[in-house]
Amino acid sequence: MKCNYCRKQVSGNLTLAEIFLPKRILTEELCVQCSEQFQLLTNKNCCGGCQRQNVQGYCRDCIKWQSLFPDYDFQHEALFSYNQAMQEWFEEYKFKGNYQLRYSFVSYLQTYFKKKSRFLVIPIPVSKERLKDRGFNQVAGLLDAAGINHESYLVRFSDGLSQVRKNRKERLELEQPFQLTKKGAQSITNKEIILVDDIYTTGRTIFHAAQVILEKKPKKLHTFSLAR
Repeated sequence: MKCNYCRKQVSGNLTLAEIFLPKRILTEELCVQCSEQFQLLTNKNCCGGCQRQNVQGYCRDCIKWQSLFPDYDFQHEALFSYNQAMQEWFEEYKFKGNYQLRYSFVSYLQTYFKKKSRFLVIPIPVSKERLKDRGFNQVAGLLDAAGINHESYLVRFSDGLSQVRKNRKERLELEQPFQLTKKGAQSITNKEIILVDDIYTTGRTIFHAAQVILEKKPKKLHTFSLAR
C-alpha cells in the first residue's frame, strides 16, 4: 500500500475487509507520519457557533452573524484545524488539481456523516468558470470519495478569487454569489439540511449559502467543513 498523500509505502496487517477491497485501501490510506500532521479539532473550549478554538462563548465573527441572522440557530462543525499541513494539502488538492487526494480523509468523513444520516447534504458549489478551470468541485469530490450522497441544489453565479486567497475585508464584503436551483427550491422546505464546505474562515460563504436556503424554511440547517 502507498500513502494517499506522500505516496510512501505503508506497511501493516490488512483486515479481512481490506483484503477484499484492495483498490479502496490503496487510494484511501494515509501513513502515520502524514496523519499526525493534521490536527483534529475539539468541541471543548471553543466558540459555540463556529468551533474556533480557545474561545469562551462566541467569537466576534459569530456575534456579528447572530446580529444579522437573529432567527438562525447557527451550528458549524469542522474536523481539522487549518494549520500549515492542511494549507499545504489544500494547495496540492484544490489549486494544483491532485484529485486523487480526495480520498485522504474518507474514514473521518464517513464517521462524521454516519451521525447525520437523516440530513440532506448540500455541498457549496463552484462557478462554471472555476469548474472548467479546476476540473472538479473540491467539496463534492470529498463527499464522493467517502460515498456520501449529496444534492447539487445550489449554483454559484459569480466567482473571483478563492476565499482562501482573499484577505479578511475582501471576504466579508463579498456579495451574494448563490442561488437555488428550481429543484432545490422545491425540495428543502421542512427538511433537515447540512451545508458542506471545504474550509471555514470568516463564515461569509457559509452564511451567503445559508441565507438562500433559510428563505425556503428548512426544518433545520447545520453547516460543516473539513477544516476550520
